[in-house]
Amino acid sequence: MTWIGLTDHLGGRFSPTGLGRGKLLRPGKLLERGTVMVETFIAGELRPHDLLSVAQHYPAQREFAFRAVPGGGFALVHHQAGNLTHAAVSWSGDGRPHTLRLSYSWDTRLQWGRLTLEQPERTLVRSSTVPNPSPILTEDIRDLMLGHADRKLSKEVLFSAATSGIVPVGPLPSLHPSTPIATPTGYRDAGTLRRGDVVITDRGETSTVLHTVRYSVPARGSFAPVRLHAPYFGLQRDIVVAPEQRLVLRGSEVEYIFGQEAVLVPARHLVNGYAASWRPTQSVAEYVQVILPRHEALLAAGTAVESLYIGRIRRKPELLAASVLAGVPDRELPEHGAPVHQVLRSFEAITLIENRAA
Repeated sequence: MTWIGLTDHLGGRFSPTGLGRGKLLRPGKLLERGTVMVETFIAGELRPHDLLSVAQHYPAQREFAFRAVPGGGFALVHHQAGNLTHAAVSWSGDGRPHTLRLSYSWDTRLQWGRLTLEQPERTLVRSSTVPNPSPILTEDIRDLMLGHADRKLSKEVLFSAATSGIVPVGPLPSLHPSTPIATPTGYRDAGTLRRGDVVITDRGETSTVLHTVRYSVPARGSFAPVRLHAPYFGLQRDIVVAPEQRLVLRGSEVEYIFGQEAVLVPARHLVNGYAASWRPTQSVAEYVQVILPRHEALLAAGTAVESLYIGRIRRKPELLAASVLAGVPDRELPEHGAPVHQVLRSFEAITLIENRAA
């Protein structure tokens, strides 16, 4: 699988041979297997409109669209050669701002498709099966990414991307492969850790790696790399993480506001231009993570960051099969109950950061 297209309001890129490393897509007229993803920021109530769409009227009527629909929710519409593919997922919202990610994956050889809605900050996943999907013309993918023809891109859309493979849903890795992780023999790059390796947790204990995961994603929106700058957060050197990677924060402010010894804060809430900043990068970012028997915090270049939290995904066969852990026998996966520390919600994280800056 390789990412072949990426677009936002600053411009777009499209290459049938791939934007980043990965297996190259053989150029052709029809994409029989792939995924189109769109991430959007909903500031309040959901209103009916096209998030992303493209239409062609010659030589035949064609249309591909992600739509916010009346009554709440999102729909996929793909009309090509007289065939109509349609699916919808519900989402009512609560009037507050949210980042949402829609992914439409299809494999015409298996006569299978899936429309998925994810809310990264809440690990919400809702999916709808799409039977007998049609292949998508590569020129329609090109037009979606480059803004050709009758393309619409809502101002609420953060980015859209396309790939030649099926994108997993659910928990994803969030550490740059070069992140140094503490082990009994010294620091090792996160990308070199394997099943059976031993790491040191922020409690000073050792834990054995059960599995490692690695995945490449569009370097935009909720995947855009964040650089955490030393010496802030106790870092001995700068590290790069995904926005949803959570750090362990301690201190008097944490104890006073939350009554906890420590809390988990997503890196995106720490971006302020000096302690943490968005890292300019190319089209694709690669992340890795480790799964431990318990949900623990690792020591990464001197600061504590959480290992991959997978909850009780082993009890959910459909979600497990659609995740980055597909193929791992459920008996080899742990069950993570509550996270190792309280996870701050958006407004709580903002309150903590403002008190620390005061």
